[in-house]
Amino acid sequence: GEDTRDAEEQRREQRRERFRDEDKEAREDRGDEERATALKFLFGNKEAGVVIGRQGATINGLQSKSGAKIRVSGAGDYFPGTQDRCIMVSGDLKMVAAACELIILEVYRDSESHQSNKSEGDAEAIVSVTLLMPENACGQIIGKGGETIRKMVAESQAKINLAGKEKSIPGVQERVLVTSGTLEQVLKSTSLILYKIWEQEKTFYSNNGTSYKSIQPFAAPTRAGYEYSYPPYPPPPGHGYDGYPPPPFHQGGYPPYGGHPFPPPPPGRGGYDGGRGYDRGGHGES
Repeated sequence: GEDTRDAEEQRREQRRERFRDEDKEAREDRGDEERATALKFLFGNKEAGVVIGRQGATINGLQSKSGAKIRVSGAGDYFPGTQDRCIMVSGDLKMVAAACELIILEVYRDSESHQSNKSEGDAEAIVSVTLLMPENACGQIIGKGGETIRKMVAESQAKINLAGKEKSIPGVQERVLVTSGTLEQVLKSTSLILYKIWEQEKTFYSNNGTSYKSIQPFAAPTRAGYEYSYPPYPPPPGHGYDGYPPPPFHQGGYPPYGGHPFPPPPPGRGGYDGGRGYDRGGHGES
C-alpha cells in the first residue's frame, strides 16, 4: 500500500530530476540564444495593413515561418505623438531576427513607395525603419561617447538616429530610433540593434504590449538625438540634435501648444495578433 506508493513517487521524482538535468545541459550546449527577446517597430496604417494581410494571412505566414510571435496594435491605437501603429515581435533571438527581416522585406521589397524612391539609373532606393528602444537599452546602444552606435553605422553603412533623452514621452519608457539606408543596409543595422538589446540580459520593454492608449496626448516630438552617418560626420553644434533648433519651451519659454489634442481612438477592436485574435494589450501588461 503506502510504501509502494512512496517508492513509486520517489522513482518518478528521480526521473523528473534526470530530465531536468539533461534539459539544462542541452540548453547550455545550445548557448543562451534561446533566451527570450523582443523588438518593436512603428509603422503607418498602410504598412501595418501589409504586415497583417488579408484576414491575417500575411501575419500568420510570417509567424509560422519565423516561429516568433507578432502583435500589431489596434486601428487608431497610435504611439503617442505619431500616426504610427506598434508591431511587437517576440521569441528567442533566432526567431525574432528572422521575423524582423521578413517584416522589413514584406513592407519594402515590392512597395510602390520603395520603387518610387529609386532615382534614375541603378541607385538603390533609400528606406527608413522606425524602431522603439527600451529606455534601459539606450546606454548600451549608444556606448561610451557614442562608440557602439558608430561601430554599428560603420558595419551596416546605414544611418542610425536615436532620439535624445530629452525627447522622452512622460509615461513611456521607450525611445524612437530611426535607421535608414538601402534595404540591405537597414536589414543589417536592424539585426545589429536587435543583437545589442538581446545581449544585455537586463533589458526589457516595461510595456510588454502594443497599446499606448493610456498615455496622455502631448506635443509631437521633433526628430532628433544621436545621428551618425557614414562616414561619421561631426555632429552639428549643440544639443545632440540633428540640425533642428530646439523648440522654444526647452529654453523656459512658452509651454508646448495644446490646441490640437489627438482625437480619441475609435472604440472597439484591438490589434491583430495573428492566431490569437486581437491584442487589446493594456499598457504595461507583462
